[in-house]
Amino acid sequence: MGKLNQYKKIVGSSVIEKIRKEAEPLKGKRLLHINSTKTGGGVAVLLDTLKPLFNDLGLKTEWKVIQGNKPFFTVTKNFHNAIQGKGNPLSEKERDLYLKVNEKFTKSVKINHDCVINHDPQPAASISFVKKKHPWIWRCHIDLSHPDMRIWSFLRQYVSMHDAMVVSDNDFKRDDVKIPQHIIMPSINPLEEKNIPMSESSMRRVLSKYGIDLDKPVITQISRFDKWKDPTGVIEVFKKVNNYLECKLVLLGSAATDDPEGVEIYKNVMKYSKGEKDIMIINKEDNKLVNALQTMSHVVLQKSTKEGFGLTVSEALWKGTPVVGSRVGGIRSQIIDGKTGYLVDPLDYNECAKKTIELLTNDKLREDMGKYGKEHVKNNFLTTRHLLDWVMAIKSVMN
Repeated sequence: MGKLNQYKKIVGSSVIEKIRKEAEPLKGKRLLHINSTKTGGGVAVLLDTLKPLFNDLGLKTEWKVIQGNKPFFTVTKNFHNAIQGKGNPLSEKERDLYLKVNEKFTKSVKINHDCVINHDPQPAASISFVKKKHPWIWRCHIDLSHPDMRIWSFLRQYVSMHDAMVVSDNDFKRDDVKIPQHIIMPSINPLEEKNIPMSESSMRRVLSKYGIDLDKPVITQISRFDKWKDPTGVIEVFKKVNNYLECKLVLLGSAATDDPEGVEIYKNVMKYSKGEKDIMIINKEDNKLVNALQTMSHVVLQKSTKEGFGLTVSEALWKGTPVVGSRVGGIRSQIIDGKTGYLVDPLDYNECAKKTIELLTNDKLREDMGKYGKEHVKNNFLTTRHLLDWVMAIKSVMN
């Protein structure tokens, strides 16, 4: 029994057989994934799931992390912000630092794989320091629809050296990059600890451990502490809801090692929520807590102002909990407005509060949306579909 066969009970044998059949020509090929962190953030979660499955399909798959210091990650966080529209000009010193770290990485890792996949801006320039013999793919996990051109024009020269580019949404494709562009939406792993069913008693125990009781309806947002997730906006929405119906808000997040802004954002959110007795801010990576909150909450919010995808939306829907999310990026693919939750303008706090109240006060609506949401995720956003998309993209690039 290979690791992939464990998904048969969820998606059926025919899906697994199709993946294995499509992957047959790739058996024995060497695949390398490069990103900037082993923990924290969606990319690490995805690679943690996909790497063993690629190996199970017969691809000899490795995952390497580019080693940077705080100044490097400050530069690449600026890249991240700039790609999503708000960055600072790049100094010559910052540019040199970025290139030196990429060059040092290529000297420390033997890259002779049949296909290399660079994830996000951090390792994008590594391609310029190797004698490329085989195809490279640049995988962008963030919203590339309206980048700050001062930064994007610098990054684009390295992106264009790749043989293909992968984005999460059709709106993220770029006319100014003349390489093939594929759309691969991320996925959740239904066999991961935070996504497997828990008993109600277990969930209550986990929530109690963090001081969360269920005497009032619970609203939750689970995200990294990042300005693009608009945590202070979530607090404003909660205040409007709480004026109508007493409830609780839980903001759960953790810091990624490649995000130097996270600690500052967390401190600002703590300060912003001071004195609000029904708001809990938790800075912790705990999969059981994520599972319990997404299952037991009445409503999950994802009030991002920009979003590459937002895996926490599908995680909540998989547990039968409706989501009120911003009409941006990959959230639009996951929420079918009025069926699996509601899409709202990210800056319209009144609309977001109104839709949240609608769900809090209508048990039947929540239940119906929850059922539809779980089915929507099963059909579109599970690991097996994601893996097949990657197999097809890698075959396309290698051919």
